[in-house]
Amino acid sequence: MIFIGIDISKLTFDAAYFINKRYVHKQFSNNPKGFTDFELWMNKSDAEVFACLEATGIYSFDLAQYLSQQKRNVLVVNPIITHAFFKMELNRNKTDKADAKLIARYCKHAVLNGEFKKNCYEPKDADYEAIQRLVTRCDQLEKSKTQESNRLEASTNKHTTRSIKRLQKSIVNEIIWIKKTITDIVKNNENLSQQIELITSIKGMGERTAWSVIAYIGDFNFFANAKQVASYAGLTPKIIQSGTSINTSSLSKLGHKRLRKSLYMPALVAIRYNPSLKAVYERLVHNGKPKKVAIVAVMRKLLILSYGVLKSEKAFDVNYQP
Repeated sequence: MIFIGIDISKLTFDAAYFINKRYVHKQFSNNPKGFTDFELWMNKSDAEVFACLEATGIYSFDLAQYLSQQKRNVLVVNPIITHAFFKMELNRNKTDKADAKLIARYCKHAVLNGEFKKNCYEPKDADYEAIQRLVTRCDQLEKSKTQESNRLEASTNKHTTRSIKRLQKSIVNEIIWIKKTITDIVKNNENLSQQIELITSIKGMGERTAWSVIAYIGDFNFFANAKQVASYAGLTPKIIQSGTSINTSSLSKLGHKRLRKSLYMPALVAIRYNPSLKAVYERLVHNGKPKKVAIVAVMRKLLILSYGVLKSEKAFDVNYQP
């Protein structure tokens, strides 16, 4: 058996495996041609191949889909799990090549302990892929819209101002089209409709946020518990403590930036209209926590509740007592 580790980025991905007491490494383009080259590279061996890569959103999605279509053994793993594995090895190197080697070792570990077979990648349907890409595109356009608004405020030339306004109008129309397209896709997909309905049963979570949760979290089976979901989003505290030194803590911010951002406004709404989350916020503020810390706690709670309703397939119940 050969265990291949894949470290993937926007433009390229590094692949490595261990054979004859040495590592074989090669870099490929993260596009269809690179996928074909990678397939040919794997075909050089007659042994059974197991490939493992981290879940990095749209960057890993295409390669995972391609390998699955080629009937390859593929595991898309939560980065939290591989990072924990890396720490156990006390590894200090941080390069694409080194990461690919480490993922290869994790791949072997997952195959031998049965995790690979249990969590082997299953391709998503076309609707899920469309939601993932359209939500990302909508966020990109929202950012561009804000940038153009800032440029309009600073503009002192009438020709430049007209150009900015034309572009703003085009961006707004494109955002409207994307949102309508997502709505139509969800409406015609029973599974997606059910997931959106479950998430929006939580007061503070609207359809737009529900789309983001589904797009950016992806497969909830990647996560063993709610704590891992919060860590993936970067909504867990990073605590620094050493002996008698002063203890400090801050938001880890190691997770999905867009997912965190999508939960900010819903948290503000939840603080006003969701009784249980309003109580969380007020308790933290009463105990002396800064308001920003309390808001982050509500963001984390919203994500955990979303995970809960999707796992249980039951709508949110404000009176539920575990």
